Amino acid sequence: MKKHTLMIIAAVNGLAATGLAASGAHAFKMDEKGTSFFGQAGDFHFYHTFALVACAFLVHLGQERTASRSAIFFMVGLAGFSGSLYWRAIMGPGSLGGFHWITPLGGLALMAGWVTLIFAAFASRKENAP
Repeated sequence: MKKHTLMIIAAVNGLAATGLAASGAHAFKMDEKGTSFFGQAGDFHFYHTFALVACAFLVHLGQERTASRSAIFFMVGLAGFSGSLYWRAIMGPGSLGGFHWITPLGGLALMAGWVTLIFAAFASRKENAP
């Protein structure tokens, strides 16, 4: 993935996280548990937006392959983890039905993104050492 593409993806995720946070605060009627799920989804969405920016930075440093893999893990993880929590918060308990496994699978994808990002950072350090 090109660094410009990753920066656009990161920016779109930041925009989406901001818009969803505003919607969650003002537009959606949720119970206390739903509000908690929505807040957690938003927190993870924002944090991982910055992880996507880090991926773009590492692509710029020559780690296109590994940083792109990391970004893919982050995007899949955001869709699975945050996406399922947003859904659950808005639609209510049991709304994921047989797809309740998406949330932990998304969390694992986010962790895989961090592990891959670590490898990209170490590889970049070796290649860009003075």
